[in-house]
Amino acid sequence: DAEVMHPASKPTSEEIAIAKWIKANVLCKKTKFLSHSVEYFTASKAVDKLLTSPWSTAGKNKEDPLFTTRESIVKYLDLLLRKKFFHRARKIPVSEQELKARAKKKEKKKEIESGKKDKSEAEDEKKGDDGESSHAEEKKEKVKKEKRKIRLDMHLEQIFVDGNDAYVWIYDPIPYYYWLAGGGVVLAAVALCLFPLWPPVV
Repeated sequence: DAEVMHPASKPTSEEIAIAKWIKANVLCKKTKFLSHSVEYFTASKAVDKLLTSPWSTAGKNKEDPLFTTRESIVKYLDLLLRKKFFHRARKIPVSEQELKARAKKKEKKKEIESGKKDKSEAEDEKKGDDGESSHAEEKKEKVKKEKRKIRLDMHLEQIFVDGNDAYVWIYDPIPYYYWLAGGGVVLAAVALCLFPLWPPVV
């Protein structure tokens, strides 16, 4: 096929429509990737959703659906990956040392912003809330164990795999109202520039 021979060719209208549908219907999470804020989705969840999508049901004239099996979806999403709609990333668990370093940085910022509390006040608070604070710490530890933080790194093997791998969105369509707002700004600028030519009544 021409698309297989030239995977980096321009995306078709159908591919763009499917990418938009995935972005709107598959759960996306936000994270930092190489110091940039990005959105990513999990491969298996995208495949699950596409199995119930309009492209997995027969057409009005009983045409065969585009997607019939998980394998057909994986093959199609691999094509979208090659056309730079998204890229594969590696999930790396964040170590306790990294989390502690981040926590220290946050504490320093808070101290700078709000100022340090008096030692006596802090001691009184600790004495009064000893039982509560220990209970709260236990809860925090449990939550940390349950929700282990991860960070993303570039995956060396850029293929689409049906599993728990993260796929970071590159495709970011501009909403139509951005175009309207931009057009309005341009028209307003032109109108102001033509101010000397406006009729005296205006």
